[in-house]
Amino acid sequence: MSRSVLSLRLPAYLQTKLIQNGYHTVADFDEAPLAEDLAQFLTQSEVRSLASAAQAQPSAHSAWSIQQQALTRSYFSTQLSQLDTLLGGRGIPLGCITEVIGEAGSGQTELCLRLCLAARLPAAQGGLGVNSVYIDTVGSFSYCGAARAAHRLSALSSPLATSLLDGIHVFRVYVAHELMALLSSFDQIISHIAGVGLVVVNTVSWPFLASFASNIARRQVLHTELSHVLSQMAAKYKVAIVLVSQAKSPFGRSNLLSSSSSMDGDVWARVAANRISLQRRSDGFSIALSASTMHPTGETLVNDI
Repeated sequence: MSRSVLSLRLPAYLQTKLIQNGYHTVADFDEAPLAEDLAQFLTQSEVRSLASAAQAQPSAHSAWSIQQQALTRSYFSTQLSQLDTLLGGRGIPLGCITEVIGEAGSGQTELCLRLCLAARLPAAQGGLGVNSVYIDTVGSFSYCGAARAAHRLSALSSPLATSLLDGIHVFRVYVAHELMALLSSFDQIISHIAGVGLVVVNTVSWPFLASFASNIARRQVLHTELSHVLSQMAAKYKVAIVLVSQAKSPFGRSNLLSSSSSMDGDVWARVAANRISLQRRSDGFSIALSASTMHPTGETLVNDI
């Protein structure tokens, strides 16, 4: 039996186009010259994507190979010893997705800026000397805030602070299709920005809410598509991807671990290796590793991020 179009790794809109034009299985493509027939309703880029997806075969990885990948993975320190401890003593892993979840004002932006700067630090200080791509969807990026964080992290050394800031490359997007297009063109981004090791999306929720405020089903489809794109990015380019998502409801002070629910559901948690939950308190910030495929969950308190 030929594979269904719905089983191919294609965006939902492209699958819909194919089905509407009578293409239900891969075998349907063999009945006519692929490029000529499909070019009537698909762009050249979409035809190429379809051809690639139709030829791709399902692949599996052995448990041993997955273990070896984990053992050879690179990490960089968050420069917060308590958080590094929760993350196995090494920090943020490259080649993986990390979700940061919290209420508005809980410290997500501060943590994202810290991670961008920390990744830029030299290896002797726990960093990797890599550049960061910061995708700002809500206008959260502040140069003044980044400069203050850089001076704190560099122990007030102006040359080092300047070097740290020079490694953060900021993109501003507003709606869902801009975010999808930007992430889908990551090949072009890294051809212009060398040495990218970290990609931050702050926040991943807002563009979809802005574009599809009342269409929950559409948001879910696009979230699933984006999660696939991000997983492929992390694995292909060996970059750390940090996604900020909004908490569904206020966290209870005593149950940060059990109440870490995103307004996007579990779509990011399903592809993230680690989920970090944040809560701002009068005595500092409560940080929890609320879900992980790599480490035991746990919670800690830090005075400042």
